[in-house]
Amino acid sequence: MPARPLTVLSGDDEVVAACRRAAELAGDAVGEVRVVADASALSRAGDAQGLVVVDPRALAPLDVHEWALDFLRREPCLLFLLTNAPSLADADGLARFVGAQAALPLPPEPEALAERLASPFGVPTFRPEVGETRPLDPAALGESIWEAVQGVREPGERERFLRSITDEDSGLPSPEYWRHRLEEEFKRSNRFRYPLGLASLTLQCEVDQPTLLDLAGLLLLETRDVDLVSLLGWSFVALLPHTGPEGTRHFAERVLARIQERGFQDLLGEPLEFEVKTAAAPDPALQGPTDFLARVCDPGETVER
Repeated sequence: MPARPLTVLSGDDEVVAACRRAAELAGDAVGEVRVVADASALSRAGDAQGLVVVDPRALAPLDVHEWALDFLRREPCLLFLLTNAPSLADADGLARFVGAQAALPLPPEPEALAERLASPFGVPTFRPEVGETRPLDPAALGESIWEAVQGVREPGERERFLRSITDEDSGLPSPEYWRHRLEEEFKRSNRFRYPLGLASLTLQCEVDQPTLLDLAGLLLLETRDVDLVSLLGWSFVALLPHTGPEGTRHFAERVLARIQERGFQDLLGEPLEFEVKTAAAPDPALQGPTDFLARVCDPGETVER
C-alpha cells in the first residue's frame, strides 16, 4: 500500500504531537504530515486526499457532523473525528453515520490511531478476546435492556441532526443524505477496489402510508449496519458496501421473498408488484455515482413521489 498523506486539523499542541507520533508508529503507511489550524486553512491546503484527523474545536462554531458531510462530498479521504463526548460508542456511531471512519478520543491515543492510519480501510486490528465465560443473570439483562430503552437520551443536538437527514414519509435516510453516501462509497470502491452493490425494488402500484412504513421497516431488518436504504421516488434502493454482484442479487431476492411472505397489498387489494434491479461496482464502464444509480433506477425521477 502506498504511503498516504496525513492532514491534522487542530490548533492544540497535544493533539498535533499525538498525531505525529501515530504517523511514526504507522511506518511507511503514512507519508507527509500536514497541520492546519482551522477549516479555511484546510480548504486552502488543496488536496486533502489520504488521511484527515479533525479536532472539532478547530471548527467552532460550525457543527462537526454537518461540516463532515459537506467535506466528504468534495474530498475522497479517510476522515477521523476527535471527540470528548461522554459516550465514545455513541459518538463513533454518529461519525460513521455521516461518512467518517470513526470517532476517536480527544486527545487521541497514538498507538490506537496508528493502527487505523496503517490500515487500508482505517479500521483497527481485530484481536479476539479470550476470557472466562460468566453465567448470564436474566434479571440483570432485563434491567440493562430497560435502561437502554428508557434511559437517558443524548442531547437534543444529535436528535435534531438525525431528523435533518431522515425522510419523514418513510423513516429512512433522506434521499439527499443517501446520495451523499452513494458518492462517498462509490469513490472508496474505486479507490480501494472493494465491491459495492446497489439493489432497487421499484413499486409498480400505489400503496398507503402504513404499508410504506411496513416495507421500510422490513428492509431495515434485512440490512446490515453498514448498509443504507432510502426511498427514492417509488424505489427502495439499498447501498451495500463490500457486497459483490452475487451477494447483491441474493439480497434483492431475499427481500422480495420476505415481502411476498408478508402478503402486502396495494390500494386495490392486489399483491404488490416490484421491478427488481441490481448493479455492482467497481466497473470501468461507470462514469460516476449517477451512472451507477441509473443502472437500478432513473436518477431523474427519484426525488419526488
